Amino acid sequence: MKEERQRYILFKIIKDDPIFLSDKMLLNSIWHSIWKYFGMEGATKIGLWLVEYNTDEGYGIIRCSHITKEMIISALTMIQEISGVRIILSPIKTSGTLNKIKKYIK
Repeated sequence: MKEERQRYILFKIIKDDPIFLSDKMLLNSIWHSIWKYFGMEGATKIGLWLVEYNTDEGYGIIRCSHITKEMIISALTMIQEISGVRIILSPIKTSGTLNKIKKYIK
């Protein structure tokens, strides 16, 4: 069996209100979106990790499997609201290494 390759997804956070959005709230909404649109069977395959989350600059980096990359991107775009605040999580770049994502940020 082949080893799963990791993918890193950089996404931008666009909010209506300047409220604080904790990493726990963000992860809960991402998992809720995954369960809602892909079910429990899809959620068990994900292997989702929040690598970096910067509230000041409004971006985050998620690590996932190369097999489930498209599912994560779809789940991110489906999120419209967190804690009553309208929000958009827009995927910007996908890479196989964290260094390339961090160079893109700079």
